[in-house]
Amino acid sequence: MLVGRVGRRRFFLDGIERRKPAGCGPAWSVLTLLLLACLLLLPVAAAAGSVEHGVDPAGPPAAPEAVAGEGEPGDLRDDDFWDDDPWDDDPWDDDPWDAGRPGERLADPLEPINRLVFKFNDRLYVRVLDPLARGYAATLPEDIRLCFRRFFRNLTAPVRVVNHLLQGRVRDSGRELLRFTVNTTIGIAGLVDPAADTFGIEQRNADFGQTLGVYGLGAGFFITWPLLGPSTLRDSVGMAGDSLVNPTSRLLMEDPRTGAVVHAGRTVNNASFHVGEYERLTGAAFDPYIAVRDAYWQYRRRQIMDRGTGPEAPRLFREAAGGDNTTVHQGY
Repeated sequence: MLVGRVGRRRFFLDGIERRKPAGCGPAWSVLTLLLLACLLLLPVAAAAGSVEHGVDPAGPPAAPEAVAGEGEPGDLRDDDFWDDDPWDDDPWDDDPWDAGRPGERLADPLEPINRLVFKFNDRLYVRVLDPLARGYAATLPEDIRLCFRRFFRNLTAPVRVVNHLLQGRVRDSGRELLRFTVNTTIGIAGLVDPAADTFGIEQRNADFGQTLGVYGLGAGFFITWPLLGPSTLRDSVGMAGDSLVNPTSRLLMEDPRTGAVVHAGRTVNNASFHVGEYERLTGAAFDPYIAVRDAYWQYRRRQIMDRGTGPEAPRLFREAAGGDNTTVHQGY
């Protein structure tokens, strides 16, 4: 027989009077709410941690890690848990020139400043450069824009010739010199590319930042420059070194007004070939800043490891080292 009021402290079960333990109701309610809150916040925290380290939570799951003690290469040992000090997370503790080795995460100690600059560059691109590039692409046929792009590529050939030589790639340096000679003469100052179209001599990208990486210098840390976009400490030094042999950069230093016009025209012309790509990269990203940073870092790391011969990067960065996308990286 079930008799009584369940909502009260006293109730009857089979005629026997029983009492609930006093004071347990509120405590158990609070503990239950805390447990539910923790369970709900676990996926959010995991996603935030994945994005912070450059992992897309919407992407494919990572490969399962080896179980400790199974004898596979790279197994997790029992003492690995204690080696990871959660309080030792200062990005300045490591040697900045050791960052950027294969498999290591790029340090970003300037992230608050970089995010402000990224926001400025983002608004400048969306409100100024993208509309100009779209109008420019709608006005000029693609063949004419390709001629302009080849012309600027040909101008930056000395950068590739010198850096191939510095990297010990004498044959590639000679090929770039031959390309420059053929395209400057037969190709009418580089407006046409007979070196590739007729003779099969393709361009091989190289810059001083890549040269420093080939010699073992680490990337340092991530930097976002106004107008120039994502870079690293090493690539920033590389840009300064390349400017010494880059004719367009020397023009900017000797005649700032004319040089600024030339650089602006080159930037708009290059951006006309990449309309919509920036939006596709950042639009679906959980954090656009991290999406751009990681895409740039992966591309530059492949450039150094493969010396321009590896798999293609996202198209937004693919031609950076060829001098085609100055809004993203002032490469050559």
